[in-house]
Amino acid sequence: MDGFNDAVDGYVDVDDQLSRYVLSWADDHFANERAAKRAIDSRREFEERRECVRELFLSSVGGLPDRMTDPTVETTGRLERDGYSIELLVLESRPNFRVTANCYVPDGDGPFPGVLFCCGHVDSAKGDPHNQKACIELASNGFVVLVVDPVGQGERTQYVDSETGEPRFTGSGGVFAHCYAGQKCFYAGANLARYVIHDDRCALDYLAERSDVDPDRIGVTGTSGGGIQTLYLSLVDDRIDAAAPCCSVTERREWLKTGKRIDAEQVIYGAIPRGINYDDLVTAMAPDPICVGAAASDEYFPIEGVHETLERARRIYDLYDADENVRLTVADTTHCSVYELREGVFEFLCDHLGDGEYVPRDDPSTLDESELHSTPEGSVLAASADERTIDDLIREYVAETCPSGGTVPAVDDGNGRGGGVGRDDGDGEYAADLRRTLLETLDLDREGCELNPRFVDRVEKTDVDGLDVEHVWFKTERDPDIVVTGVLVSDPQSAAESPAVVLYEDGTEALPERTADVASLAREYGTVLVFDPRGVGAVRNRVIPIPAWVEEYDDIYGTEFKLAYDALQMESSLLEMRVYDVRRAVEFLRSETDADRVSFVGEGIGAYHALYAGAATENVGRIDLQDVGPSFFELATERDVPFRPQLTAFDVVGECDLPHLTAALERRGVRVSKTSDGGRE
Repeated sequence: MDGFNDAVDGYVDVDDQLSRYVLSWADDHFANERAAKRAIDSRREFEERRECVRELFLSSVGGLPDRMTDPTVETTGRLERDGYSIELLVLESRPNFRVTANCYVPDGDGPFPGVLFCCGHVDSAKGDPHNQKACIELASNGFVVLVVDPVGQGERTQYVDSETGEPRFTGSGGVFAHCYAGQKCFYAGANLARYVIHDDRCALDYLAERSDVDPDRIGVTGTSGGGIQTLYLSLVDDRIDAAAPCCSVTERREWLKTGKRIDAEQVIYGAIPRGINYDDLVTAMAPDPICVGAAASDEYFPIEGVHETLERARRIYDLYDADENVRLTVADTTHCSVYELREGVFEFLCDHLGDGEYVPRDDPSTLDESELHSTPEGSVLAASADERTIDDLIREYVAETCPSGGTVPAVDDGNGRGGGVGRDDGDGEYAADLRRTLLETLDLDREGCELNPRFVDRVEKTDVDGLDVEHVWFKTERDPDIVVTGVLVSDPQSAAESPAVVLYEDGTEALPERTADVASLAREYGTVLVFDPRGVGAVRNRVIPIPAWVEEYDDIYGTEFKLAYDALQMESSLLEMRVYDVRRAVEFLRSETDADRVSFVGEGIGAYHALYAGAATENVGRIDLQDVGPSFFELATERDVPFRPQLTAFDVVGECDLPHLTAALERRGVRVSKTSDGGRE
């Protein structure tokens, strides 16, 4: 029993279909966004839009935590240098959650202008030589510069192997740790950015309150992930007088076309249909001055998108007669540091905040990273027994926003009593309500196209051990198109009273190794459809080799990761899309067998698809799950959980998590069995 050959047995090229689908789907939204922005012709209209963008952004990240009334600030050391000194600091941004920082202070009394320096994705963060040189150069030009370690970087490593004591994620500049923690945030309906921005705002509090800093001359800069922080801060904090985001600006369509990845904190849920683009971030502080630093050959932020964004931004600044407050400086290089853009960026900061013209300093002398540590061992976790982790903060957020998360709901037994979970003897309100919620939140009931199934081998059916085997494909959506595939296996000797959709993690690619299993299922159910929802099995997207060093298709920064993050920006998810396809497969199976009731068999990731599709479908026979993973509540709140980009989804720890689906199904009288490699659970 074989799966499909290339291009769905030579019928249709599907290698890029999921990538094309997202871009085509997004294009309508991009057109609407462009039209809406062209129509803005007054300050009032822009400011109303800016406030709307700010509210949508804050909602998408889960809001910002309240700042502490009396946070502790500890100075753990001071290094005297030539013309400036470096203070080694530990700032508390949340109770028992500490931020390590260095403050570069010019010689003299001040008050000086202040700059918050946001680090991009480099492991050593504030200790990185390029970051050190940038801070030294600014201090030499009369700025107090506060540079902080982002969570997961520098002295703030979060994930440590319990056996070896070594960091779990290394050599990734912090992006792997950010995406691992960011995945948990997504499940909880939040974003890692809420914690990163909060840390930065607390650092701004400290900087602005220093006696040697002029609070009316505060700037912020950073590159890559630090540039994104700069943009976000410009949107949510009015204290910033000038901003210089570097290597962090483009235009979403230009970025989407390239196949590039972004990091968890850069994903704004629903940004594309809501029309939130990089120009909205650049104009967040209009008409105050901003300088965008860019690299002509940036491998992450296409230069065409930089120019388009700046063109849009200047139209807004023109409304304030402040076009001169928008600058662009471009280095003839690839993705680079603030220091490599210093000529334009530092000149800009000196012009708008400083006490004189920018004076370059030749090749400043840097220190070993360890000399800049604010903690004895270079680790906040090792320095403080009471130090909390980012996982602790996410768990706290889940407890606040979803107090019933992870619990099996108590439902009325039909006699006015909380009878827990069992066959529904009452009116079935709980199960019906959950199904309606599921259909609405995952957009599963939207109108689909005609299936028009194509049977590759219907004329000459394959016979395997007395079973009829047919390859079939059909479309679940058109404009843009989605092609799905399946292997239909029937036992002529068995009645298909409740045929089953079979969902293996690798879909039909699991064949022929699973021939015996499929044959057994066909005899049990009468007819089964081994099914490939979009991006799985025979319709799997080709490998998108960006960045070139990523090896795993379904790991952090792999192809599934990229597609999942694209879906989030479309206010959707791969889970949602694939469950929709499974429901269309149910339509096909019912039409082929004339059966009213259907069943589901799911394994691994396919078990999630089976459970969600089953809970959203009427007249279900039974659901058999093999090796189903943790609930989304567990994935969000437990420390050592698997990272599965196929399950990337937003705000799923609430009322539609796995325990709720199982409870609702059992209330409907649907038997849900779960087995693992060790036997039935």
